[in-house]
Amino acid sequence: MDKQSESLIDVLALLYKRRKALIISCLATAIVTAGVSLLLPNYYEASTQFYAASPDLAQPSPIGIQLEDKKIYGNDNDIDRLLSIAKSNTVQNYLIDKFDLFEHYEIDPEEDKAKYKLLLKLNKLFDVSKTKYDAIRLSVEDKDRELAAQMANATRHKIDSLAQKLIKESQKKLIDSYKFNVEEKQKVYDGIADSLFNARVRYGVFNTQSQGEAFGTSMVELEGSIQNYVARIKYLKNAQDVEQDSIVIAESKLAGFRSQYDKLKRSIKSYNDGYPHILRYERELKDFGDQLNLDKERLKQLEAVFGSDVSAIHVVEMAETPVNKSRPKRSYIVIGVTLLCFVLMSLWVIVQDQFKTNNWRSKFNNA
Repeated sequence: MDKQSESLIDVLALLYKRRKALIISCLATAIVTAGVSLLLPNYYEASTQFYAASPDLAQPSPIGIQLEDKKIYGNDNDIDRLLSIAKSNTVQNYLIDKFDLFEHYEIDPEEDKAKYKLLLKLNKLFDVSKTKYDAIRLSVEDKDRELAAQMANATRHKIDSLAQKLIKESQKKLIDSYKFNVEEKQKVYDGIADSLFNARVRYGVFNTQSQGEAFGTSMVELEGSIQNYVARIKYLKNAQDVEQDSIVIAESKLAGFRSQYDKLKRSIKSYNDGYPHILRYERELKDFGDQLNLDKERLKQLEAVFGSDVSAIHVVEMAETPVNKSRPKRSYIVIGVTLLCFVLMSLWVIVQDQFKTNNWRSKFNNA
C-alpha cells in the first residue's frame, strides 16, 4: 500500500476516532440552523410572460401590401427595447410610488441613501429576462403573495404603456412630417391650378380634347357653307329673272360665314398656341394631384392609427397569486450548513492532530 493510501486511511481513522464530536457538532448545527430557518420569512414569486409585438401593427398598411405581409411578433431589437424599459428608472419609480415601497420594505425615506437601499432591495426581488423561446419573463418576489402578483401585472402594464408612448412619439413626428409635406404640396398644386386657369383664359381653351374636335367640325361645316354660297351666288348671277334681293341676301350670308371662318381661324391659332402649355399644366396637375391624394390618404391612415390603442406586447401569461413559496428552501439550508459544519470540523480535527503529532513550534521557528 502506497503512502497516499496510508495517509488517507489515517485521516479516515482519525475522523472515526473523533466521530462522536463530529456527530454532536453536526446535529447541533442542524438543529440550530433548522430553528433559525424557521424564523426566516416566506417569499412568494409571481411571474408573467409576454412577447414583444411588432411595430408593424402600429403602422397603417401601405397600398398594395397584403395583411399577411405584416409581422405580428417583434424581433430581437423589439425585445431588447422592452427589456431596457423594464429595467429603467421610470418603471422602478412607478413601483415605488404605486405600492409605497418605502413603507412596505420598512425603509425611512428621510435617512441617508434611503433610495439606494430601496433600489437594492427591489432589484433583489425583481427580475426580468428573456426565455429560450424569446418571450420575456417578469417575476416579483414578496412576503405578501397577493402584492407580488399585483406588482408583476402592474409592471407589465407599465412596460406596455411606456413602449406605446415611444411608438406614439414616433408616429406623431411622422404625422407632423406628412402634414407639412401635404401643406407644401397643396400650395404647389394650387399654383399649378392657377397657372392652368390663366392659360385657359389667355388662349381661350377650356377643354383640350372636346374643343379641338369642335374646332375641326366647325371648320369643315363653315368651309362647306362658304363653298355652297359661293356656288349659289354664282348661279344666281348667271340666272335670268332672279331678283337682286336674293343675290344680296346670299352675299350677306356668305360674308357672315367668312367672318365666322376668320374668327374660327384666329381661335384655332390661339388654341394651337396654348395647347402645349395647357396640356403640360393638365398633366402636372393630374400627376401632382394623384400624389397629393395618396399623401392625404396616408395621413388619414396615420392619424387613425395614432388615435387607436395598439398594444406593444402579446401577453402569454398573467401573474396569478402564487400558492407555494419560492424561498427559503429550508431543507437545502439545513443540509448545506450541516455539510459545511462537517467539513470545517473535519479540517479542525485534522489540523489539531497535526499540531499534536508534529513539533510545530520548532518548524515555525526554523521557517
